[in-house]
Amino acid sequence: MTPLIDLAFLLIVFFILVARMGGEQLPPVSLPEPRHAATTSAGSRPRLAVNVIANGDQTILSLGAKKFSDDESGHRALADAIAQRIRRDPTLPVDIRADRSLRYDKVEPALRAIAQAASQAGAQGVTIRVCALDQQTVIHEQKAKHE
Repeated sequence: MTPLIDLAFLLIVFFILVARMGGEQLPPVSLPEPRHAATTSAGSRPRLAVNVIANGDQTILSLGAKKFSDDESGHRALADAIAQRIRRDPTLPVDIRADRSLRYDKVEPALRAIAQAASQAGAQGVTIRVCALDQQTVIHEQKAKHE
């Protein structure tokens, strides 16, 4: 019968070897360092804000005060509206403000609309920032703009 200490050393050696092999399979990647990304304010620079809001089992897309349906015609209209703004200012960043409870497949049409708008406007390198917000935060901000 093998003493328990021998078994412990065998396990330690095993885990050291496995950890080394797992690390060698990962390529070295130079990741950007965030500058307090969660606390960085948008600043006073103009930007487009596309809101993707959960409303029961429906999704509402909006650009400013204008709302778009979550179907193919609504996505095209959103892309056209974004393209008009990008033509005026090609360096304009676009913020996607998505409700935290939404799945990616509900946010993806907004991303596709922005890509289509950049293509229509002939803009290269449009900056897209994605923000996850609680639904109440978005509704409160929209009400404050209208008051």
